[in-house]
Amino acid sequence: MTAVSLERRRTYHVGNVKGQLLAAARDILQESGRAGLSLRAIADRAGVAPGTVYYHYADKAALLAGLAVDGFRQLAETMRLAYEGRGEDSGLRSTGLAYIGFLREKPELYELMFEARDAGRRDDVMAAEAEAIAVSQMAIMGDFSTQHSPELAQMMAEAIWAWGRGIAAVALSRAHPGSGPEDETLASALRGLEALIVGR
Repeated sequence: MTAVSLERRRTYHVGNVKGQLLAAARDILQESGRAGLSLRAIADRAGVAPGTVYYHYADKAALLAGLAVDGFRQLAETMRLAYEGRGEDSGLRSTGLAYIGFLREKPELYELMFEARDAGRRDDVMAAEAEAIAVSQMAIMGDFSTQHSPELAQMMAEAIWAWGRGIAAVALSRAHPGSGPEDETLASALRGLEALIVGR
């Protein structure tokens, strides 16, 4: 066991073990990618016994789903803060740039989030994604509230969320192994979407 793990084992709080496991998984994902996410490695990083993981998560899939939930909540908060501080930017641009920034900074987490959402169909993951979608929709619907009915504005917001997933998939597929998506691909996609939707 590493010195860091020993220190964590001495200092962890029983009531926060679940959070520590997620934090450990986030760190490993950022440093080593998906390949490094074994339950033993996560337990070691969190400073707990391997069996402790199973007390909080039934299996690795459940822990990864927890990581996906956390990721969607991070994305929602990132977009919300960008929208609130948008200045003269539109809701589409402010939240779109925040979405792109999240994807660029955390590509491994982003991929894991949507894999967990699509493969597992877990209620907790889908609810967390819905929180992020709601922030995006609120911002985008604000752009079109005087031009379109609420129903049409909502459909446009839903289409833009789907676009985000699509361009992210394209950008990630073009990225060099082990790196995030290229900025040029993402920036071009956002400019193109703005031209189509808001005419600029």
